[in-house]
Amino acid sequence: MAADTRYKRGYTPPESARAAIRQAHRTSPWISASTAGLDIAVLVASTIGCGILGSRVPLWGIPFLVVAGALVVARFCRALENLVHEGSHFNWSRHDRRLNDALVLAAAVPVGAGIGEYRLGHLRHHGKFGTSADPDLARYVELDLEGVERSSRTAYLRGLVTRFGRYQLGWVREVASGPYVVVAPFCWALLLIVLPSALLGGLGAASLSGLIWALGFLVLLPFLRMIAESSEHVYSDAETVFDATISNIGFLQRWVLHPHNDGYHTLHHMWPGVPHHRIARLHRFLVRNDPTGYGSTLRYRTGVRQNPVRSSGAGGHETREKNSTI
Repeated sequence: MAADTRYKRGYTPPESARAAIRQAHRTSPWISASTAGLDIAVLVASTIGCGILGSRVPLWGIPFLVVAGALVVARFCRALENLVHEGSHFNWSRHDRRLNDALVLAAAVPVGAGIGEYRLGHLRHHGKFGTSADPDLARYVELDLEGVERSSRTAYLRGLVTRFGRYQLGWVREVASGPYVVVAPFCWALLLIVLPSALLGGLGAASLSGLIWALGFLVLLPFLRMIAESSEHVYSDAETVFDATISNIGFLQRWVLHPHNDGYHTLHHMWPGVPHHRIARLHRFLVRNDPTGYGSTLRYRTGVRQNPVRSSGAGGHETREKNSTI
């Protein structure tokens, strides 16, 4: 599929939408920083809480707490990864890039992402989309991500599991700029989760909190990320960026797999500088104000295993965004 010429853009908004698009590019470092702070607070508090509670419940209840806590860890780490992605586009602060990169460390350290290395690879994905230099296309081809069978839950999970090891190795190579980046999340978890758990609940609570974090961060997070990233593009049947990019806008996708509006991926590729706190509003604006262009030609999913579809008009997206199937 790879070629030497990048895909054409594939979408031009109406003139009446230009002002709304310009306004949507306004960043707010304090909104992004507050969002990251809330994610971290929920992640830390829930993990410590599950660890302390787990040290006081009967043995049969511990596995349920560990799994539930690990799912929370994975979800909020996924949210932090999405905010690191935002930072790679300077969507925390466009006018002060040093401030942008300083603030984004709050989200990058807990998930082991090196913002500089991540930015280099990700901007190649945007700038060289569909060419042999597109790292996402290379990953799609290497792992045959378009070939993941979605006809049943069993086949879908089997396809993901068989690709998981190679996927995670590729991810680590892409985002890690040095050993300190890989070690940073473990130090972060020790200081903010394990030690407070020990002080508040003893060694048993600390052990359970550490187990919950490790299961969520090392196993469930990369699995959620793999599901999310394997759903963002279909290169093989498209010739433009707009057609090759899929928006994932169902309930489960928006709240678990693509937090902070990361699921509006088509719009992100059209205007990468629109920050997370404005992109959903711009999507709804274009659905209403360009129903025969954006509204009827956008490719999207509302279910994780759903094949990409197009809407028949402006009302379709807003109706279907309220429903999600697996």
